[in-house]
Amino acid sequence: MKTLVASLIFTLCAFSLMAQTPVSLKLNLEKGKTYTIKTTGKQAIKQTVNGQDYAVEVNSNSVLTYKVIQQVNEMMDIEFKFDTISIKISSPMFNKETNSAKSGSSDPLEIIMNKLSTYKLIAKISTAGKFIGFVNYGHYKDSVMYVLDSIPATKRDDAKKQADGLLKESALQSMIEPFFAYLPEKAVIAGDTWESSFFNTTGELSLLSANSYALKSIDNKLATISGTTEIEAMPSTDSNAQMTQELKGNATFDGTIDLKTGLALKNTSTIHCEGTTTVKNNGNEMKMPMKLDGQTVTVMTK
Repeated sequence: MKTLVASLIFTLCAFSLMAQTPVSLKLNLEKGKTYTIKTTGKQAIKQTVNGQDYAVEVNSNSVLTYKVIQQVNEMMDIEFKFDTISIKISSPMFNKETNSAKSGSSDPLEIIMNKLSTYKLIAKISTAGKFIGFVNYGHYKDSVMYVLDSIPATKRDDAKKQADGLLKESALQSMIEPFFAYLPEKAVIAGDTWESSFFNTTGELSLLSANSYALKSIDNKLATISGTTEIEAMPSTDSNAQMTQELKGNATFDGTIDLKTGLALKNTSTIHCEGTTTVKNNGNEMKMPMKLDGQTVTVMTK
């Protein structure tokens, strides 16, 4: 009996020590291997115009593939390809579907998005998940912008504005950086917390996301994390912008990290934002209150 009790005590102590052993959550990716990120999102937006409420629903799906083409010490060159980006907008005023996978489309936006998904963008990412910068941004942008020559002259100016918005360096960074920004800078144990922040840029809108993460548990080669995000729109630096948005909100999320690769295998988040959209037209301004609620699921396969 004494032996059994001693054995149980030893086992419990061993589990306790294992639970408190720090783990280093770093990216450990196989060179040349293709990894895939699939993201689905749904947003419900309520916009108030002249006292009238309008409901807008946005459904989005994207598939991003990437692979490490070079690694020197803690720095990786990663080649990204936006395989598919599809967006469906439903509202009382209009309905629109855009899909980068469509070839031969006459829609200028789809033509640009199709080219966006044709070429590969290389970025430097540290094993700690920090975005450092792009390697071939200029060449990538020029390759996509070349498609403007195939768009009818009557639509080319508007198409160029759309392309400039999609291909801004900050916008492309926003499409990559959040997928790796969850990693802590040092080894952690269950109960530890850490922070990171990044910008989400779309067109003229730039949102600062301040994230707080917590390691909940380590079990079966997986780390479980949770967290919150404070979101705030940054003031526009363009005095000629026809539309600006003042938004604030927050998000909560839960995810699992593969201890071997450091990849976030699945992340589920819920977001709520409120604010005002201001539209300028011929010297006049219209302010429209808005609310946004959304859910996003991101799945990484390796």
